[in-house]
Amino acid sequence: MTAEEKQPMPPEDTYPELQEEEIDVEAELEKLILEDREAEAGTSSGEASAEASQDLSETLKQLQQELEITRQQLKEKEESYIRLYADFENYRRRTQREKEEFSQKERQKFVLEILPVVDSFERAQQQLKLETDRERELHNSYQSVYRLLVECLKKMGVSRMKSVGQPFDPNLHEAIARQPSSEYPEDVVVVEYQPGYKLGDLVIRHAMVAVSSGSPNPEPSSPSTTADAETGPESPPTSPQNPPNP
Repeated sequence: MTAEEKQPMPPEDTYPELQEEEIDVEAELEKLILEDREAEAGTSSGEASAEASQDLSETLKQLQQELEITRQQLKEKEESYIRLYADFENYRRRTQREKEEFSQKERQKFVLEILPVVDSFERAQQQLKLETDRERELHNSYQSVYRLLVECLKKMGVSRMKSVGQPFDPNLHEAIARQPSSEYPEDVVVVEYQPGYKLGDLVIRHAMVAVSSGSPNPEPSSPSTTADAETGPESPPTSPQNPPNP
């Protein structure tokens, strides 16, 4: 083996400036290759890009049309929903009103069936004479039932109308007689034969009453006025000696 062969080889980083130059050359070469490819791609896709641009424009128009159609459909759906909601609200309110009216009619029917019982209790109270202990005991027993019944009616909204001393109102009263009265003026209720009742603000039974026809005895006229009305105005007497002028 010669001395030259025995001499060791220099390491790769012995000449760093050469390595850097080689890297720069490779980078420049790659750059040139890339630019050449881009130029070829640009020249070959010129017509393709024009066609692609036209296709893109048509696609955009189509999408805009579809978007407008979708918006119109959405608007129609919203209007349909609003109408449906309004119809449902009207149906709910109508159903609630009909339910309340039905309940009111049922309560009215029930109260009208109970009122004759109340009338019977009141007539018995007016006619009963408490002379013995047995009668007083009976009176106390049925009066407790009567008070319980009246309290239940009050809880249902039933109220008794006051009639005596009130002006006659055909919406509240049913006149079955007219009679003179020195206590009440004309067209005022003087007697209540059957009480009237309300359920809330609704009159469910008119009161049967007698209405005043006015005072039974009209005020007499003064004597002087009566005499004047009977004789008329006095004229001066004529004397035979002085006859009236013709």
